[in-house]
Amino acid sequence: MQLVAGLKLENDPYSGLTPMPSVWLSWKPDSDNLIWGAVSQVIRSPTPFDADVQEKLGAAVFLTGNPSFLPEQLTAYELGYRAQLAPDLSVSVSSYLDVYENLKSIEKGIYPGVPLAWGNGIQGSIHGVEIWGDFRATDWWRLTASVVVQHDDLKFSPLSSGLLGLMQEGDDPHHQASLRSTINILPDLTWEADFRDVGKLPNPVVPEYVELNSRLAWHATEQLEFALSGFNLLHGKHMEYAPGDAIPRSVYIETRFRF
Repeated sequence: MQLVAGLKLENDPYSGLTPMPSVWLSWKPDSDNLIWGAVSQVIRSPTPFDADVQEKLGAAVFLTGNPSFLPEQLTAYELGYRAQLAPDLSVSVSSYLDVYENLKSIEKGIYPGVPLAWGNGIQGSIHGVEIWGDFRATDWWRLTASVVVQHDDLKFSPLSSGLLGLMQEGDDPHHQASLRSTINILPDLTWEADFRDVGKLPNPVVPEYVELNSRLAWHATEQLEFALSGFNLLHGKHMEYAPGDAIPRSVYIETRFRF
């Protein structure tokens, strides 16, 4: 069994001296299995943008910073298991719970004549599970797969105005999955393919999509490499976030020289 503990101290002019502790504990019952857990706490210190900013619409100030803006806090809990199931197969399963406090929000103004100000009105948690596996099918073919399932449970604190909804804290997919194949066709010729599935973004809505990247590389010498790479090959274009532009299909020819 192994225990690692740490403490980081951060001192800034807005929040003073803040401790950020972490603890990591692992147990290896045998050479093929590992169980581990961790707890850590971090902050995002306020900046001049949080405390002093003045956002204007024309000549009128419509949003200000908040001199009383608090550090955003995260307490992260993690629990995981790794196993070497066979000489050519390994897996990992990990879960996490991230608890947030004092996240930035837009609140009613604190100065006369200014309608809005930054505040710390969002709190809640995000939890999920990640599964990863690596399989060496042959000496020349390797497969790597991963799946992440996540659930956001953020909310406004009782005294928050609730302006603009929770979309201001991000727009995360419920799940993501990937499968990567690496084939050594020849000692100096490698083909990689990376398939991914990204779930729908809830607010603003972006549809779920699947895509494929691929790369064929020839190592002419130890220093010189030529490659043909393609990105987002399954569709002419697709959306990944909103508002924003669609991501187009692209193909590149690369030359790399290592000194």
